[in-house]
Amino acid sequence: MFARLPSRMLPALFLVFGLAALGCKTKAKPQPRSTNQAKTTKRSTSRPVVRRAKSRPTPRPEKRVVRPRPKPRPVDMTTYLREPPKGFVDLKKFIPGIRLSIRYHTPRNFTEAPLPGYGAPGAWMLKRAAKALKRVQKDAEKRGLGLLVYDAYRPIRGTLGMAAWATRTEQMHLFKNGYIARYSGHNHGHTVDLTIVDLKTGKPLDMGTPWDTLNTKSHTRNAKGKHLRNRLLLRKLMRRRGFRPYYKEWWHFGFRMRGTQRRDVPYGCFEPDEGEWKAPKGWDKPGYKMPMKWQPEPCD
Repeated sequence: MFARLPSRMLPALFLVFGLAALGCKTKAKPQPRSTNQAKTTKRSTSRPVVRRAKSRPTPRPEKRVVRPRPKPRPVDMTTYLREPPKGFVDLKKFIPGIRLSIRYHTPRNFTEAPLPGYGAPGAWMLKRAAKALKRVQKDAEKRGLGLLVYDAYRPIRGTLGMAAWATRTEQMHLFKNGYIARYSGHNHGHTVDLTIVDLKTGKPLDMGTPWDTLNTKSHTRNAKGKHLRNRLLLRKLMRRRGFRPYYKEWWHFGFRMRGTQRRDVPYGCFEPDEGEWKAPKGWDKPGYKMPMKWQPEPCD
């Protein structure tokens, strides 16, 4: 092909072919696809991928802090305690170190309800009997012991409350057997129910039965071992200072006094005064329920 061309055109032709060959060598190479494009292209040939939104964790409900309600402060019933009547003294003030557990102010007694006349937890006695009891306390302290009083002076209405309970619960045998009476030495203020406590532990000595157990197990000599020894120790301490024991109740002691009279002065200042109290209607009938709590009113 080049032989047929004129010789003068050969140089120009060679120049053209040289330039064409040079252009082929310098032609730009195609740029590689980006990673994202490659991924997109690749995915486009397959099933479409649906991206799921990341599920956010369900927030837990905040725990509601339930604060316990503050317990109501117990009412100091001693602020509703009357001053003892003339000729009587308050054992708590008169005898240093003596302890009280006035169960008839609470349901913790054999009637399972507070007794009328015990609106405030107190213990009174005639002064002469209280002086003798004070000597018993001193004698006991020499042995590392002390006295715990359950009941002392008892308003007449309290005694009648016991009788009404026995009647409505049909336990008339308690009258016959001498555990409940319509008249009591407690009403005079010279009789006391009590036990002995260990001063180191503060616990009462084991007498074999709880106070106010109304059956033959409470007879002073109806016990053995340490129970009998403890009962006889209490009797010895009390008799030494002029108190007479009641053989059917190891806790019951009376002080001999003449010229005393039954009283119905209540312990609570908000209770009806002596001579103004009336028994609740039907309280000696089956089914009657005594009030379980006191509703005190401020003292004048």
